[in-house]
Amino acid sequence: MLLNGVHLLPDASGALIWPARQLLAVASPPAAMAAQAVRRLAALARQRRPRVIVWMGEAPIALPDREQREWDRLQAEHEWIACEDEIQLSPLTFRLQAGAATKAGEIIARPNPLARYDGQVWPAFVIDGRRLALPAFGPTGGGTEVMSTAFLSLFRRPFQALMLVNGRIVTRPRARLENPS
Repeated sequence: MLLNGVHLLPDASGALIWPARQLLAVASPPAAMAAQAVRRLAALARQRRPRVIVWMGEAPIALPDREQREWDRLQAEHEWIACEDEIQLSPLTFRLQAGAATKAGEIIARPNPLARYDGQVWPAFVIDGRRLALPAFGPTGGGTEVMSTAFLSLFRRPFQALMLVNGRIVTRPRARLENPS
């Protein structure tokens, strides 16, 4: 994917990889799924070996001991950036919540996109060249359908949905996605 001149890679886990910066970014999942997300993030960090991890959202609270140790280790072993509002890593801007106005190169963690295709709903990355929305990292826990009025108001330009389908990424243009039931 190309966003504001920056080459980015979507990972089938729902993480975003910025190879040039050795950066891995994730949108925090719903609180009930935080422990599983921490385990997945630890495994992905061992595989991808990022220098920087951007956690977009609230830090998990009341993690079980094992996951709390993993969480602490991740923060100690990587340059850790907690994005609870907005951070600038030029030429990209990481924002927790989407706003009506878009900045070129904006990566948003909320709302988490869901794309409907062939009667199934999948978590998805959504990109229109100016803005990129991330799926919730970890187990599927809901989100906003990309063809809903609420989501379309954030992406007025033609976009691509990169759906996370059974361990692989399937790309579809907006025109080939189904409307919510």
